[in-house]
Amino acid sequence: MKRRYVLKNKKRFITMILLLIVISFFTGLIVSAGAESEIINRDYKTIKVEKGDTLWEIAVKHGQNMDPRAYIYEIKKVNNLGNSFIYAGQELLLP
Repeated sequence: MKRRYVLKNKKRFITMILLLIVISFFTGLIVSAGAESEIINRDYKTIKVEKGDTLWEIAVKHGQNMDPRAYIYEIKKVNNLGNSFIYAGQELLLP
């Protein structure tokens, strides 16, 4: 014998479902805002690439006792660079 479930108060059921959806939405907003704030709150120095500059030279000059390879990796990550090509006039954010 199968049991059938019957809603006794449809208005309360719909209200609870909507409340759960709203809570889920705002929880998602709070979590995503927290994730973005980590990136926004960091202080970056902006430089303009001159003709003949390379990422290695920039890393050695601005890396402050950091391994140039690790600093180049950070520069590429912050600036969303897929490769190591940079161009004169391009602005880079330095961590």
